[in-house]
Amino acid sequence: MASGCRPAVTASAPGRICLAGESLDWMTGDPSIVSAIPMRTTVTVYSSHRPGPVQLRAAAPLWMSRTTAVEQLGDYTGDELDHLQASVRVVARRGARRLAGTVIESSTTLPIAAGVSSSAAVTVAAAAALLLVADRTLPHPDTVATMAFRAESIELHTGAGWMDFLACTYGGVRQVFPGQHPRAAKVADGIAVPIVLIDTGQRHCTARVLASKRERFHAKEPGIRHYAHRAPALVADMAAALDTEHPDYPAIGALITRAHRLLADRVRCSTPLIEECITRCLTAGAYGAKVSGSGHGGCLFALVGWDALEPVRAALAELPVRVTVFTASDAHGVVFLPADHQNDKGTTHAGPGHIDQGVRHPRTGR
Repeated sequence: MASGCRPAVTASAPGRICLAGESLDWMTGDPSIVSAIPMRTTVTVYSSHRPGPVQLRAAAPLWMSRTTAVEQLGDYTGDELDHLQASVRVVARRGARRLAGTVIESSTTLPIAAGVSSSAAVTVAAAAALLLVADRTLPHPDTVATMAFRAESIELHTGAGWMDFLACTYGGVRQVFPGQHPRAAKVADGIAVPIVLIDTGQRHCTARVLASKRERFHAKEPGIRHYAHRAPALVADMAAALDTEHPDYPAIGALITRAHRLLADRVRCSTPLIEECITRCLTAGAYGAKVSGSGHGGCLFALVGWDALEPVRAALAELPVRVTVFTASDAHGVVFLPADHQNDKGTTHAGPGHIDQGVRHPRTGR
């Protein structure tokens, strides 16, 4: 616990994979399909007994800290702590004096800048915790997503669309509609076959990648325009395939692979290592595989039947990648937890009784 402070609240938000429709939110306003994954970012806000500067601390895996005066919250340094700082500023801008003197600590099990919404997860978790501290009432999930969107996309000028923030706020498998009134419609609680997440270890700057794509899109580059034209149909087909009592996962996997080929061939956001991983996964029997997020490195994932799980793992064993297997996706979005649920490795233990339609009060559970 921070000296002179008392624990206020801890919020946790999941990362996500994009099954189809990256960048459509800002390109054409069309929906995408996302699934939360059981790797989470945790943010704890300690409220102070007296006013003072805001202390920002990032534990594993970043191990960074800084102290910022409230009146200087708009001065960013360009490092990963900016996402916490921007979250404080957009919530404080609503007139929340209670945020002066607070200590905000974060940790994550998500790979950073790897296409699984690590930045959205931290802004969502931070916005949720800060809103509860500032307003002393449970925030509506739409408000949480809006504050997180403002912190990253507007305050930090990354240009990110609504997809990531709604995915991390609401959890589950959702079709995200950006539009004038952004919403995330549940398609399924989860994916009922294993998901193999593959981290290539190759990193990129999300803001620069997004800026480059925007320039190409506005310049009417044929490849990226072709992607924007064809991807919405894939999203619609995938939503229909998932929204059934007994989803046909081989068919869903084929759609996932088609979505990857559209990204790789038209948007040109794949890499030789990603393509090697895709080929090996499919050859070993995966239903489908694709890059997740902005590409140019980062993570890809494969949808795998139980009988092909070990062959897929073996096929990837010789490559310089980190493989994580989820036996289920994450049905839950942002949740509130007692502060002692965060262990020293940054892992959040969710426990029973979570809801997947918004946030949960840390004491009443309602």
